[in-house]
Amino acid sequence: MSDAALRYDLRREGRAPLVVEVPGGTTQRLRVPDMEAKARLVGAVLTTRCGAGEELEVFGKTVRGLKRAERASLHDRIGVLTPAMGLISNLNAWENISLQAAYHGTQPVAQIAQTARDALASLGTDPQRCLSRLPDEMDPFEKKLVAFVRLLAKQPPLAVIDGLGEGLNREQSARAARFEAEYRSRQPEGTLLFVDLAEEEDQP
Repeated sequence: MSDAALRYDLRREGRAPLVVEVPGGTTQRLRVPDMEAKARLVGAVLTTRCGAGEELEVFGKTVRGLKRAERASLHDRIGVLTPAMGLISNLNAWENISLQAAYHGTQPVAQIAQTARDALASLGTDPQRCLSRLPDEMDPFEKKLVAFVRLLAKQPPLAVIDGLGEGLNREQSARAARFEAEYRSRQPEGTLLFVDLAEEEDQP
């Protein structure tokens, strides 16, 4: 079996190939050359499906041609935090967190609640206040924080975080940087991939 938790290959006409390999149990930071490449990589992992010119392998399994049950089982082991998958606007933070976790059946609801409270407190947010708020009442960091806790509640051995600092100011970005340690404290053998645009390095 491959020791890579994730392998991805994107070929596009007139562009350099994007080849990604993430060893299991590591934390990696990937800067991709353009928005299309970032969206396709994150989308492929999120859906466990490949489009034209793509190949994706997760935990040693090639996703192309998987049967429905195999794809669902693989999908349950992956958590993705991306602006493309926001919070449900008419549900409060707790409902956004618990709905997905209950669907995947990873933890009892009481344990999900404890995970949410502990993670929010660890990341410097009042759990009671945060969990009762609707997305429209949250600032950009709070929305990202709730989406991250939703990911944690799924207990994924592979987590992909897309654009961690996007839409955040300097102070909020510093707080979001603590997501890595929080994930690692709960998944010490898990694999964590941060995906950003290469151009962001040159921005002030």
